[in-house]
Amino acid sequence: MKSVFNKKTIKIGLVMSALMATGGAPVSGYADQPASNKDEVITEKPTVDQDKICQDLGHIFTKSQNGFSDIRKQPSFYNKITIWQTDYQPLNGGCEVWQWSNRYSYVCSRVLPDEQTAAQAFDEANRVIGQCLPKSWAQKQVALPDNKGEKIQYSFNGQVRGSLENVSTGGLFTHDWTVYLLISSPENTQ
Repeated sequence: MKSVFNKKTIKIGLVMSALMATGGAPVSGYADQPASNKDEVITEKPTVDQDKICQDLGHIFTKSQNGFSDIRKQPSFYNKITIWQTDYQPLNGGCEVWQWSNRYSYVCSRVLPDEQTAAQAFDEANRVIGQCLPKSWAQKQVALPDNKGEKIQYSFNGQVRGSLENVSTGGLFTHDWTVYLLISSPENTQ
């Protein structure tokens, strides 16, 4: 499965609505190895470096304590939001730090062509993330409003600190689904 993370495909309005409505943060995807030749057929499942992903996710959660200031770089300014680039890409790209006012979230997104493909990416990301979380963290599955998808919240000491979401983002002529990983700064979730 080829990663299709692309910041150009992020629908800022939808994500902002989701962030405001959920107070959480979405992320998704897994590492893959692109073919070196366009005509080459990849027959092996992409490999996941679980230890590296867990290390990066742990670092991101730690850095969330201070608005991700140690991992943000090169801001892009939009109307009421600033999107910062980051070198931390544990799920193979598409990850940024979003800031509006004094609120920060680490956001990864992956746009997929249909519900089935998105469900597979969501399940794989949940499996990978689940292997990284310490026993003291809790996971809770939550339905999204209007049957628009599914969400898993990640909590520590009863406080939601992040989420993985699989959301229908298609329109009249498309059937796209987007998988989001969101990790919020603690002050965003109070």
